[in-house]
Amino acid sequence: MVRRFSLPALGLVLVTGCSVGVDESPEPVVQSSVAAAESEGPEGTPEEEAVAVYLDFWDAIVLASAEMDPEHPALEEHAVGQALELAQLGVQGVVDGGQGMEGEPVLAPEVVAAEPGGDPKTVEIEDCQRSGDWAVVGSGELESDDVLVTATVQRDLFDWWVVEMRIWGEDTC
Repeated sequence: MVRRFSLPALGLVLVTGCSVGVDESPEPVVQSSVAAAESEGPEGTPEEEAVAVYLDFWDAIVLASAEMDPEHPALEEHAVGQALELAQLGVQGVVDGGQGMEGEPVLAPEVVAAEPGGDPKTVEIEDCQRSGDWAVVGSGELESDDVLVTATVQRDLFDWWVVEMRIWGEDTC
């Protein structure tokens, strides 16, 4: 899937800058049942792997939004805890709106921190999301532009997971 995204319900969340349980600590990261040797694709640096999971999570959000399914299994393949809840809430907002989304926002994630040094297990990402051609189906009105998205991505024994995500309002980056 292209690294530009369409997000039905999360579009509504993006505009309002909502987050779920920001003051709560993220749930423990679950271990993957896939052995490291069975992982797909070549391995990059920990930072590159974390960014790839972040982008894959947005692909899943786009898919769930297009299908108007807040319980879409693709969401759980890349996120847990607060980040998963936020995505599901966003997709539910699209479902509640009844029209869905089309097109895709444009992402530009950057790693701003990685800990511990040498072999990071936690990576902080900032992303300035642009509206691209992302709009409510049939409306032609584009979603918010220049929206700051911050995310925490953590690695368990085998995989990286988006564990926390916060979506700020329009023109926040």
